[in-house]
Amino acid sequence: MKSIIIAIICLISSTTFAQSNFEKSMGQAMGLWQSGETKKAAALLERISQVEKNNWIPAYYQAMVFTTASFKEKNKETQAKYIQSAEDILNSTAQDNNPEWLILRAMNKTALMITDPMTKGKELSPIIIGLYKKALALAPNNPRAVLGLAEFQMNAKKYFNQDTRKKCEDVKKALSLFNEQKVSIPFAPSWGKDRAEQLLKECN
Repeated sequence: MKSIIIAIICLISSTTFAQSNFEKSMGQAMGLWQSGETKKAAALLERISQVEKNNWIPAYYQAMVFTTASFKEKNKETQAKYIQSAEDILNSTAQDNNPEWLILRAMNKTALMITDPMTKGKELSPIIIGLYKKALALAPNNPRAVLGLAEFQMNAKKYFNQDTRKKCEDVKKALSLFNEQKVSIPFAPSWGKDRAEQLLKECN
């Protein structure tokens, strides 16, 4: 998960667009995130989303900041707050037909599940898989949906000591889709390629 965070930040920081106020503010928020200032980054993203009321991207990254922070947080109470904060954001906006939103929902549910996999796995695994499959139904060529589902199912198979080789084909597909993706909207999600490359190395 740390590699995903690094890949997201590096990709965003290297993206060049004409700088509007929105983009400057988003750049500042990404800088805070990169510096490990989780709360400051989330607070700035919240302020941006209050101004950009018809733009889902600031709220998406606010939830992303909390979700990714939860994966590396050691303090259980803080971790739970991060997961809940992200869930509250994800529940506050009607984005049920936005595949990127659904993918982030799946990531947040995964963060919750791994806090206690023995207890939460049976309940949350079908929900997580369902979110990824709904994202794929809406956008079959979304590389993050393909990769997210493949990695989740690979980890589940590893947990039960099952063969993961078939899922490696899905990782290859995701990597191919990453190579084809084009991003024209500032800060639209485009992360994940580095993670696909890393998983593919593990497959080999």
